Amino acid sequence: ALQLGRALEAAGFALIDQGAQAGGEDAVVICWTPAAVASDHVNMEAARARKAKTFTPIILAPCTPPANLGRPLADLSGWHGDSTSREFLSLVSTLHSRLSRRLFSGDLWRSRYLSWGGLGAAGLGAVAIVANFGDLRQTIDGALNPAASERALNETNAKVEEVLLLLKQKSGQDLSDEAEAALRESIQRLLAAQDGARGAAAQKLASGNFEGAMMDLMGAADEGEKVVAGLAETWMEIGALAYLNDTFTAMDAYKRATELAPENSEALNMLGSLYMRTGRHEEAIKVYETMQYVAEDDEQHAVALGNLGFAYFSLDLLDDAERYFRDALELNERTSNLAGVGGDLRDLGEVLRLKGDDEKASEYMRRALKIAQDTKDKASEASAHLRLGGLAQGRGRLSEAGAAYTRARQIWEELGDIEGRAVALNSLASVDLDRGRIDAAKTLLDEALKLAQDMAARESEAYALGLLGQIAEKRGDRIEAINHYRDAEFIYRQNGQYTLAAPFADMMKALGATPSPEGPEN
Repeated sequence: ALQLGRALEAAGFALIDQGAQAGGEDAVVICWTPAAVASDHVNMEAARARKAKTFTPIILAPCTPPANLGRPLADLSGWHGDSTSREFLSLVSTLHSRLSRRLFSGDLWRSRYLSWGGLGAAGLGAVAIVANFGDLRQTIDGALNPAASERALNETNAKVEEVLLLLKQKSGQDLSDEAEAALRESIQRLLAAQDGARGAAAQKLASGNFEGAMMDLMGAADEGEKVVAGLAETWMEIGALAYLNDTFTAMDAYKRATELAPENSEALNMLGSLYMRTGRHEEAIKVYETMQYVAEDDEQHAVALGNLGFAYFSLDLLDDAERYFRDALELNERTSNLAGVGGDLRDLGEVLRLKGDDEKASEYMRRALKIAQDTKDKASEASAHLRLGGLAQGRGRLSEAGAAYTRARQIWEELGDIEGRAVALNSLASVDLDRGRIDAAKTLLDEALKLAQDMAARESEAYALGLLGQIAEKRGDRIEAINHYRDAEFIYRQNGQYTLAAPFADMMKALGATPSPEGPEN
């Protein structure tokens, strides 16, 4: 670590000579070694750096870093301090890129460093190095004196076997080969710890004080859980920032949050909605079922039920969807959750419209619109306008439908909701098609398709492709129509929306497309 620090200084970085973070670092280099992996101090500093977006992990000696802290930036386990070596120059280049924000956006690096073009060598960034120096001394000793290293290894193995024997005698139970191997590995990892609670536990374990070791480890576990909770919150913050503009970054972030905090309803809710956006309905249902199971109160339970209703609605399972929506409505009415009541009424209205009960559907949708307006919930208001537009269009009231869709579009534009804009543009295009305004519809659909593809909003993408196919067919372009229909059908089938996919086979066949085992071809 000392060699690394000197080499980084020579490369132009300002080195903060410390083993912990002071708050002014642009990057915190975590040096992973066997004892660093087992060190409470190093792991805590790594978690702090991860939360501060300054985390820069490297491998300095052969080891397996904690999986929950991400992949190391570089492997310098065979490096001997040469600042001209390929691996060190690669690290410097990557670190420069990170600090100047030139790495791919999915890395989500948020450094305070802005530019280094004209600042001189000392302006490249302030770097703190965190390592377990006792472990480094062992590594150096091992490199210079292999016999001493082998002797230390034999002594460690003997101590592992001694502790294992004591534990087995204390337990009085037989262990399977797998259980004994797992226990031996745990003892070996623990005995390698040199500081913090794990280091104290290691000393007690080596002396046969199992109860004392257990108490130290439980204290360390409590602290670790606090760190994990903080990491989950950070991933949720990343997901929230990416949600409106970067679907897959947001999805990865919320998925990581749910791995760290499996019972966090907010993270589950957002992950499920992203699965829905991308057409992964079965995965969304599993997430929502988990959310229902871990719900802590009626409000969370109602959200989970409403989400399940929407997922089944998207799969055209209207009876299941209606049941979930009504159960959610009952809970939201019981808890006087107006926003929830409005959402359930809006969704129930759409189910009833598709079942042919336009009067009841209209009543529910208008109640939902009023609740959204009374509570100043703009996103819900836009959704209610969209539903009412669909109802009006189904009744042949195209002017009324166009006005409702336009209002939904305006609100979603004000909110910066790209996915909502794509839905509204698709709906407006469908009205123009009904009116025979093909050119106007094509313009709207081109924009809707781009927005949907940018957001990976698969159902909106398929809907736009289907309408573009109709336009191509009306213009006599058979090949383009078939291509659009084929792409729309593929997406719907991939989403599990077989009812929506079904008509396209006949539409392509009518245009002369030849079926194949992989799908329709022209």
